Amino acid sequence: MDWNEVRETAARLYGRGYTRGQIARALMDHLYPRNGIARTEEQKLSHCRRKLRNWEYSQEFRDLVYRYAVVDLDMDTPAILTGLGRRAKRGRVDAARLALELTGRHSKEDSAGPVSVTVNLANVARPPE
Repeated sequence: MDWNEVRETAARLYGRGYTRGQIARALMDHLYPRNGIARTEEQKLSHCRRKLRNWEYSQEFRDLVYRYAVVDLDMDTPAILTGLGRRAKRGRVDAARLALELTGRHSKEDSAGPVSVTVNLANVARPPE
């Protein structure tokens, strides 16, 4: 893997919710230099975690992580909507309202609040007695 592929793979793993330690372990062969000093496994992992931590400070890397995280969230949409439907069926009013808004059966304008109506009877003639 070239360097950009390693960064992209790390960003993809972060976006899927893996921890820094898990990513360091998975990508250790790519993050630790091949010509580096022979060290223990723990020292290599420490080096890899430090490198990942430094990447986390880069706005470009965080944007890449965000992009992959949004893709994962978008792919979870069917499961989210199924769960929303289950909650709405159980009687959760907020879930039912959101489900109806998403399907277009209810709009926020419909529930703008109570409407104030004033009836003025000052100019109405009284019936004769």
